[in-house]
Amino acid sequence: MQYTESLIRRHIAQLNYTGWDWGGVVPGPIRADLKASNPHVGRTSTPQKALLSFQEELAEYCWAAYSKALRSRGHMVIGRVNHLNNANLYAKVADIVGGGTTLFDAGTEGNLLQMDKWARVVNDAWILGGVHRRADFRLASPRRLSNLWNTDGGFFVVTAREILGLVNFGFEFEDRGPWQFMVSRSYVKSTTADLVKYERLIQRKQSLRTAQTLVRAPRP
Repeated sequence: MQYTESLIRRHIAQLNYTGWDWGGVVPGPIRADLKASNPHVGRTSTPQKALLSFQEELAEYCWAAYSKALRSRGHMVIGRVNHLNNANLYAKVADIVGGGTTLFDAGTEGNLLQMDKWARVVNDAWILGGVHRRADFRLASPRRLSNLWNTDGGFFVVTAREILGLVNFGFEFEDRGPWQFMVSRSYVKSTTADLVKYERLIQRKQSLRTAQTLVRAPRP
């Protein structure tokens, strides 16, 4: 299965997201290009219109992340922002996403998630774009508990969400030189993954015990 814009919208509505996930930071204004292309985005005169506006805006971000990841070439890169920065990946974003600022920009590649707003479901959609084309995923963050579990809040770090999703969708670990990759070993599991299955998986499995199962034992 590959997503269409209409199916992503249906799944966004089904999941009933009501706000951006932004680490306590208020997200920026609505993009002018989305207001111009989508008549529902930016209409906030009633609570119902405001919710529809948000869900339509969220769907636009999910579709941009998904479609760019689906059409990109080469491996995807996942991990925590500080490790992506340490690996100089964001500094080289012009090489990775084609010179644009975000994945909305023309000609960008989706190997690295680069957006001006963020939500878990946007990240999930981006992961699924790579899953559906059965791309290889390179881990920029070591698989230790501090990179997988937020002890203060008692929830998955996004890296754990990414790794658990990939494991569930038919991917296995593979070492290549200094890097660890995740590689699709199941056509059926990878091509039938979707946002609803992904969210239900996280709701069912999110626990310290699950995070501990994802930790990699130290090398001898």
